[in-house]
Amino acid sequence: MAVAALLGLATLGTVPAAAQPAALALELADALTQPPIALGAIVPVELARGQSAYIRLPDGAGDLVAQTRRLSRDADTVMALVDSQGRVLDEDDDGGEENLASRIEIGADQRGPLFLRVGLLEGAAGRFDVTLNSAPPVDPNGPARTLTEAVGRPPLAVDQPLRLMLRARQEAFFRLPANVPDLIAITRSLDAGTDTVLTVMDANGRELTSDDDGGEEQLASRVEVPAGQRRPLFLRAATLGGGAFDVVLLPDVPSAAPSFPRSLREAMAAPALTIGQQVTVRLRRGQTAVFRLPEGDIAVTTSNLRRGTDTVLTLVDADGQDVTEDDDGGGGLASRLEVAAADARPALVRARILGESAGEFDLSVEADAPQPVTFPTSLQAAAAAPVLQPGTAVPIRLRRGQSAYFMLPPGEVVVMTRDLRDGTDTVLELLDAAGQVLAEDDDGSEGLASRLVVEASRKGNVFVRAGVLGEGAGAFELAVMPPGAPR
Repeated sequence: MAVAALLGLATLGTVPAAAQPAALALELADALTQPPIALGAIVPVELARGQSAYIRLPDGAGDLVAQTRRLSRDADTVMALVDSQGRVLDEDDDGGEENLASRIEIGADQRGPLFLRVGLLEGAAGRFDVTLNSAPPVDPNGPARTLTEAVGRPPLAVDQPLRLMLRARQEAFFRLPANVPDLIAITRSLDAGTDTVLTVMDANGRELTSDDDGGEEQLASRVEVPAGQRRPLFLRAATLGGGAFDVVLLPDVPSAAPSFPRSLREAMAAPALTIGQQVTVRLRRGQTAVFRLPEGDIAVTTSNLRRGTDTVLTLVDADGQDVTEDDDGGGGLASRLEVAAADARPALVRARILGESAGEFDLSVEADAPQPVTFPTSLQAAAAAPVLQPGTAVPIRLRRGQSAYFMLPPGEVVVMTRDLRDGTDTVLELLDAAGQVLAEDDDGSEGLASRLVVEASRKGNVFVRAGVLGEGAGAFELAVMPPGAPR
């Protein structure tokens, strides 16, 4: 469908709009033959599903800003800066001033001919305006916008908050001071909805460490800058979606020695945790906490996770070998490990933060009496148990190392797991009467759930083994459904 979009209907500021072609180019080749858009022009665009429009930019007009505005309902624009070969030089989705609008800055040093390619996310249809204006003058007292610019600026002062207002995809760069003790860079006093990201970089632009939500405020950031790290170093501040906040560089005063063991050797020399005991753990970047566990059936859990902390618990034997691990089995980002009374002692648990970052949480040890098993846990037991009929659903809770076995009825059926709890990741195996694996599936259903289609053309009895990836603990529902059951 042809798309008519008249150009030059309005102007901004005092720059007159030049005469424009009567219709937008829907192909780059067509845009090559059109005159460029004038500064200050407002270009109405209406696109059918799957269409994009191309707009030629003027040469030698200095630093420019192109934006989409006045989006029709549910429209979500995508704008790209492309060269005459169609190569994408820059692209933006939601960096504009309006919700779901786009914004691209075009530097005066970028050589033309250049074009804007404008479209709608996922090829939808909709209406919007495109504007082109001169970029506002750079504030000489404002933060550097590139790493190269930051090289020639004075270093960021310690303990002096700096207020920043960044658009989506806009970044600010700061040189970090040399010959100073350990530092931390944080964001704070975030405006509502602002989500910051801080990154420490070297002079070549290589990212050394980065943080999104590790600060004390919600959505704030925190990165550590050790004194021994080779200089020069730079700090990049950005946001996810734009917003205002303070960035501040502070001395990183070492905290008192932790009140918990940090190694296997220290944990073996310390008293074991007791059932019902809760320990508050605050880990610095790269630290771990190790605890010796008591006798009996127990569960070790993390809770009260602060500032987006994501814990990982690992069960370790007396030789320091990892036995099993859990990330999110405690619900959300918390962890949970079950340790049976029959497991060898001494046993230890190692607690850390995912990604070796810093964080704070509570670690607890609880009594965990095993629940009576209501399903077969071996192939032999399943062979003596009733066959699962189509339409049957069985709730299952597995302890570490356990599996559930069921004989399947004749004919074609679909076996699936669903209602997975506490981060469970299921695995299904189809077995013959001798225990040989005929087929298996991990994540063939939704998310971490599993799904097996069992064909009717098979000889002898077949069984399904339902387990948890890595032989860990987990809870879920196993269902046997007739052919054609949805995922």
